[in-house]
Amino acid sequence: MNKNEKDWFDSPNIITSLIIGFLIVIIILSQSFAIQNHLGFADVFRSILNHNSIYLITLAYFILIKTKVGKKYFDYLNIIMSVILLLALIASLFTIFQSFSLASILSLCSNLLITLYFIYAFISKTVIGKDLGLTSTPIVDIKNSQYFYVLCIIYSVILLVNLISVSEFNDVIIALLEAIYSILFARYVYLYKEFIDYKDQVESTKEKAANDKKEETKKTKESKKDKEDKEV
Repeated sequence: MNKNEKDWFDSPNIITSLIIGFLIVIIILSQSFAIQNHLGFADVFRSILNHNSIYLITLAYFILIKTKVGKKYFDYLNIIMSVILLLALIASLFTIFQSFSLASILSLCSNLLITLYFIYAFISKTVIGKDLGLTSTPIVDIKNSQYFYVLCIIYSVILLVNLISVSEFNDVIIALLEAIYSILFARYVYLYKEFIDYKDQVESTKEKAANDKKEETKKTKESKKDKEDKEV
């Protein structure tokens, strides 16, 4: 492989394409009962909206960010995505009160962490994030890699719990796909944060080099002036 090429798990373009693919498969498979029973298109579509609304919105998000319009309004899309994640977090909180179990607790933990992680990576350093004071909150004290690996562990545990509780083969496949999708989503956030940190580092280096050059020029002028004064 060419040294300039990235591994697939370090390529945002490949990661987003995989996420889109997994989301489409998950949405279709989760509606397999309606499809197998030969329900009409309207009934299948209504079922998809009722059971996969968050997946559909996330799918629209990833499709849009691959377009010119999505790239232009990228920050606004991230704000909308943050709101969706917050709604999912609230929903998982209500789920605990309705059905207290290990699965509901893990779901709440994963939703809380991915929401904080997304805001940490996409919102905290924007104008809105700075206005809200997100740069001074505890969420920025945790390292990017720590967020990612903790999420991977939680998603793996959720997968194990789901595999133990399900009995049908279709449910096993969906559980596996959802776990892979969740890890890919976390990887997408991780790669964006790495890109932002690298960008900040480059700008900081350039600024430091410019300041050093100005300081060096100032010292040269002062040295030249002192030399001229001595000669006089």
